[in-house]
Amino acid sequence: MNIFFIGMGYMGSERLRAAINLKKKYKIKIVGFYDNKIKSIKIKKKIFKSIQNLKGDFFNKNKIDICIISVPHNLTYKYSKICLKNSQKISLLVEKPLGINLTETKKIVDLKNKNQKIFVGLNYRFFDGISKMLQDIKIKKFGKINSLLINFGHGHNPSMKKSWKLNKNFAGGGVIIDPGIHILNLLQLFCSKIRIKYLNKIKNFWKTGIEEEVLITMSSKEIPIINISISILRWRSTFEIQGNGIKGYWRVNGRDRSYGSQIYYTGKRWGWLSGRKQKSTEKKYIQKKTKNVFQDELSSIIQVLQKKKAKILPCTDLEALKTMSLIKRLYEY
Repeated sequence: MNIFFIGMGYMGSERLRAAINLKKKYKIKIVGFYDNKIKSIKIKKKIFKSIQNLKGDFFNKNKIDICIISVPHNLTYKYSKICLKNSQKISLLVEKPLGINLTETKKIVDLKNKNQKIFVGLNYRFFDGISKMLQDIKIKKFGKINSLLINFGHGHNPSMKKSWKLNKNFAGGGVIIDPGIHILNLLQLFCSKIRIKYLNKIKNFWKTGIEEEVLITMSSKEIPIINISISILRWRSTFEIQGNGIKGYWRVNGRDRSYGSQIYYTGKRWGWLSGRKQKSTEKKYIQKKTKNVFQDELSSIIQVLQKKKAKILPCTDLEALKTMSLIKRLYEY
């Protein structure tokens, strides 16, 4: 399994580490990386050098099976096209979103031939608590779900204003597209016929023109009340998912790193009637400390390409296309 990387910023280096960790298990050969701003990178005492020429038969000559693209959103189409046009059997793992907007996402999907596969780095489904939550929703553990509340916030740092992530020309928008795409993609795994009921946004702190905080109310066939709050003005990393059903309830707290360890709680309706305190009747599921969603995601992708059964399926281009369509509706609301 020959893997090549385009983009070696924070996300690219994280994905390189994941590939190194899986090297023996899948017989991975890391061909190298391309980044016009970084000449070399050292990870786990090994130095990887940037390859500056992607023209001609580079991908075929090096028999690249997977190219992992981690670049600013406005460059995703450019490098996806280079890969797909220069190799007939290459697969891509593209950092979210798949293009700067829905139009570009469609263009990327249309570039693919029948022998090529595109996966998108929407990997929250690989977190232990979220994975367990999705399983419980699937088996209807909570019965008919009445409401869902999602609170996702970050504060970044003072230098953020200079980042491409706050520039609409590079990012495509603000918190609705990133990190909002992660939440919206999760929502679509168990909700259909999503309707937008209300949207309010503010963009007066960084003053770069993009939305910095949003409050969204939606409804779906499965859940009548969905409230989502996404912000980059929280000053303390926050990640919470709370759901209430006829039979019980759940909550997911944390997302690893500055958000804290992920803990998944479930409880029964009127648990306190057992004579104990409500809290003592809840079940708690804690994410393992060695969790690496990038590694689990890449492992799943390799399993799919090798036509093996993957416990959790990775996000495909068509799935990402559906999420980008919802994002377009939110921006137009």
